[in-house]
Amino acid sequence: MQYEYTPLSTLPGSSHGVFSIRLLHVLPARNPDAPLKCDLIETYIPDNGRGGSLSKTPTYPTYVPYQALSYTWGDPKFPKSLHVVSTSRDDNTVRRVPTKLINITENLYSALQSLRKRDETLVLWIDAVCIDQANIPERNSQVKNIPQVYAGAASVLVWLGADDVVSSGRRCFDFFNRLATVIVGDADSQQQGRETSWRERFEINQMISSFLDGTQPHPVALLLSRPWFKRRWIIQEVVLARDVSVHCGSASIPWRTFETCLAELYENDTGMFNYEHRTVLRTMSHIRDANSGAKSQFPLDTLVEFETFLCADPRDRLYALYGVIEKWIPSSADTQAQTGTVDYALSTSKVFTNFAVLMTGLMPTLPAGTTYNPVTHVLQLAAAIRKEYPQFVRAVEHLPSWVPDFTGTLEYMPLHHSPPNRDASLGIPKRSVKIQTLFDDEPVLVSTGLVYSRVVYTMPLDTEALSSSIFSAKVTLNAFLHSAANYLDSIHFFTNGRVNEYRPTGEHMVIALAIILVADWEHTPANTYFAQHPRFRDDFLEQLASSRHQLPEILHRWPAYVDLVKITMRGRCLFLTDSGHIGVCSANVRRGDVVGMLSDMRVPFILRPQRANIPVEDDLPAILDHGLLNEEQFEEFMAMGGDDMAMPCTFQLISDAYIHGLMNGEARESFDGRLDDSVKVILIE
Repeated sequence: MQYEYTPLSTLPGSSHGVFSIRLLHVLPARNPDAPLKCDLIETYIPDNGRGGSLSKTPTYPTYVPYQALSYTWGDPKFPKSLHVVSTSRDDNTVRRVPTKLINITENLYSALQSLRKRDETLVLWIDAVCIDQANIPERNSQVKNIPQVYAGAASVLVWLGADDVVSSGRRCFDFFNRLATVIVGDADSQQQGRETSWRERFEINQMISSFLDGTQPHPVALLLSRPWFKRRWIIQEVVLARDVSVHCGSASIPWRTFETCLAELYENDTGMFNYEHRTVLRTMSHIRDANSGAKSQFPLDTLVEFETFLCADPRDRLYALYGVIEKWIPSSADTQAQTGTVDYALSTSKVFTNFAVLMTGLMPTLPAGTTYNPVTHVLQLAAAIRKEYPQFVRAVEHLPSWVPDFTGTLEYMPLHHSPPNRDASLGIPKRSVKIQTLFDDEPVLVSTGLVYSRVVYTMPLDTEALSSSIFSAKVTLNAFLHSAANYLDSIHFFTNGRVNEYRPTGEHMVIALAIILVADWEHTPANTYFAQHPRFRDDFLEQLASSRHQLPEILHRWPAYVDLVKITMRGRCLFLTDSGHIGVCSANVRRGDVVGMLSDMRVPFILRPQRANIPVEDDLPAILDHGLLNEEQFEEFMAMGGDDMAMPCTFQLISDAYIHGLMNGEARESFDGRLDDSVKVILIE
């Protein structure tokens, strides 16, 4: 007979200052193969959103210390069973009731078998069992408060799964314990004021080299490939926990040991780990350090940091990180403005859109003087996050182009959303964006700004070819620049005898292209060559000029520049506008798209005209002269409900952009004397 859940007595948000959860009491067994017998008992934990006093709620069950399990559901089949040996406590009497079953996954079954104690009851909170998954209101309220559940647990038990036939889990854990002993001893020496022993450092490096020098697949690679490291929910489960231990089969180690050793493996990688392994090492080696309280970042940065972590329900791309977002937000920002409500009755599109709306309204909650622009950040992520679908087909239906599709990953690295030293919208009257329901009752982002120019040509760069060798990089970049030069000559780009000049800035064309290909050093990683001192960038440009602007020929001396081109141009292309400007943008941009300088956004955007019947001139939309409304005309359009007025042009958001010679208010300067007439309402669907 299947177990039937009894509704919880107190949901979060009640006036009592507590809310109920169920705890799984796993009964002891000396035989490891004995059936799993347990009881589900309701208890309460403090509701941090309320100020109720626990001393005033004597009718609630006594609080029971518990541990929380962090694991993966695994195969969505439920071949195993828990035997619920429940007791009835009606009328202050305790009576046994017939055993009932809860079907569970194979992975959870193996976890409980391994963790079950021989002589005492193990009290656990497990999402799949302690939440009535079929009860949507309960599921909504419990998922919203999972952060409090994990934060309130005495410890969190991470279950990586049963060990494999070669005991890779135990071998890794044994090595981690030995390595941590040496590392901790070295750290203790530093705390006592002694210099780091170079002998101890050599010993650490030698231990790692010896352990990694073995047969493939290596035990560490097998360990890091386990599904737990890809699960999105584990982030908050680890970050919010008071204490964490890691279990693989019968082997276990403290999280501190685990984390310390992963950090060393990341620093000592000699190429044996693939991209996914390095992502795991990088993330897991500092995730609990951030729990010290030093970490502070905005919600969208948290979502980007953990973009590669997966979940079954696309809505959990957000829900699974709400607890971490609220923990890491800047202390002066409004906590309640950071996340929405958890509601599984909403569609994925609605959940993502609601969150994007929250983010666009974040500005008033930020500290005075902050340069962070959440609206710019939302638009950049909306353009950059993609899934592997045909060009610009979005995975989530009915999702506006200005809303990030959080089911995808970054196709390219967005530009800095709030650069302190430049502002493409400088001089354009500042207006706050609005989200309004317009056509077909869909939310439209309403901004103002300049539609500056049109894209006439795009040219992708094969960044993979830049990765193999410096010779291959030379050949690839030479072919790319040769093609660009041929195209510019074919359209008579160079005029009045200025055959080498980039007209918008007066620079030599190769100097301009060298800067454009790295977006003016926008994506320079910390601790890399060009990040060390601004002079190094100037040295590169001076050497380029002295070499008669032969960019490919000097690359062997500047591998750091090649690396920067790879970072900048991945997923991007070079583009030319009809105003004579060159820049880099998403590879999704095409001829006929337009450059938009949006009010109070420091970065230009590429937009695609929609809806309005726009005339075409020379195979390009005459968007600069048709279909755009100023603010007064737009208000009239809204007041009349669109009647008796031509449909205004709307836009699809395509990309952010670096445009050389348009990043510091030059767009406004070119409209000098007619700026007021040129500023238009820009509607992004």
